[in-house]
Amino acid sequence: IFFLTRPPKCERTELCLRLMEHGEDPVLYLAGDGVYNLLDEALMGKWPGRVLACKEDLEARGVLAGEGVRVPEDFYQLLVEEMMAEGSRIYTF
Repeated sequence: IFFLTRPPKCERTELCLRLMEHGEDPVLYLAGDGVYNLLDEALMGKWPGRVLACKEDLEARGVLAGEGVRVPEDFYQLLVEEMMAEGSRIYTF
C-alpha cells in the first residue's frame, strides 16, 4: 500500500513511483496534494496497480478522478482496513 500526499515532480512522488514499479499488486491511495498526480496523464499511465483518491481532497482542489481511479465514500476506512490486513505494508510519501 502506498499513501501519497505529495504533488507531481516532487522527489518523494518519484521515489513512490519507483518503489511501486517493483511491488506486487500495489495499491496507491492519493490524499491531500497527492490528488494532483491525477492531472499528470503520463505519470498516471505508469502506475502498475489500483489507484484510490480521497473525494474531499479532489473536490477541494477541483481535480477530477478520471478513468480507472476509485473514489470511495469511505476512503480512510478502506485505507485502515487494508493496512490492518494480514501481511500488508504501507509506505507513506
